[in-house]
Amino acid sequence: MSKDRSPFWRRRGVRLTAVASAAVVVVAGGTFWMSGGYAAWRNDRALDSACDGDLAADRVRELLPGVELTSSSELQHDGWYCSASAADEQRDGGAGVEVRIRNADEPFGDVDGWIEPGDWATPLGNGWTGSFQYAAEGGGERPGEARVTLLLDCGEQSGDGLLAVADGRLKKGEDFRDAAVRARLTTVLTETATAYAKRTGCEVKAGQAVKDLPAATTVRDHKPLDKASGTCAGVVDPATARRWGAGTVIETRAEPAPVERCTLGSRLGAPLYDFTASYGPYGERAQSSAPADVRAAKGAATSPTGRYRMTAECPGGGGTAVYDIAPDEGLVLDHKTLRTALAHFATKSATSHNCKPPA
Repeated sequence: MSKDRSPFWRRRGVRLTAVASAAVVVVAGGTFWMSGGYAAWRNDRALDSACDGDLAADRVRELLPGVELTSSSELQHDGWYCSASAADEQRDGGAGVEVRIRNADEPFGDVDGWIEPGDWATPLGNGWTGSFQYAAEGGGERPGEARVTLLLDCGEQSGDGLLAVADGRLKKGEDFRDAAVRARLTTVLTETATAYAKRTGCEVKAGQAVKDLPAATTVRDHKPLDKASGTCAGVVDPATARRWGAGTVIETRAEPAPVERCTLGSRLGAPLYDFTASYGPYGERAQSSAPADVRAAKGAATSPTGRYRMTAECPGGGGTAVYDIAPDEGLVLDHKTLRTALAHFATKSATSHNCKPPA
């Protein structure tokens, strides 16, 4: 005799309930599939192994929460490309991030305009040689887009390193004026580039996590010369500044970056003297496209326009660094002080990059 004494109708009801439940699951699964839920799930899973596993997938999700992303990677003639972009551009406004990595000792070609770090990009600090800048178009800032640039050392030999760039675009209505959001894009690049470096045999020395990043400097951010504490600090003494008519500076923090700048301006802020330090491929490009009026700062020749240059050999991705001074037109006063000021700027920058003394 069966131990199950439940009435037949009750046992049949249980079976009917189970069948109905299964039908609900099938319908729900079909709805999930038809509504695109499966595609979104598949894309999200694929993100974890995207770009040969180098893409910092969790950091991308933190940067672009709620955005369904598709990913791709490609090795082109000018470097390695890795991207995560919105699957639905109408909904998410083209949100995404693209990382590009190339050898630091490869010279730029005509197609490399996209790799500019920005005139006043803010240094990353935290042990990285890199910078952050809002994307600009037509001279105006677009805070919903930004670029991070990074130089990595793969050894002590000059030129042995990588140049990495990340371009980020946020969802409509969001922007990079939030320091935490700037740090998220930066972390996408530092972690992705570090993973790529390790996979390709570059024994990179990574910096610390970037948790907060100051806003990028603009041409409007000039301050009194005696308040200089970054790239312009100590470039000229008070007597030289008075003789030059310089009373303000535009500068960034004195942290290593692929391109560093200092501008001395008039007391009202008009730019007068530009100092630029260029490392890695940026130094290579400066050397290959030197204006005809540039002269060596320690040479005997005099520049008719007051433009002088120094160079330094740097370890790793820094390659051959180039240091320039460019006075505004008609501001050539004393060639000796121009050269001296450039030497101060170059020596300070070279020291922060562990380069040999500028020559």
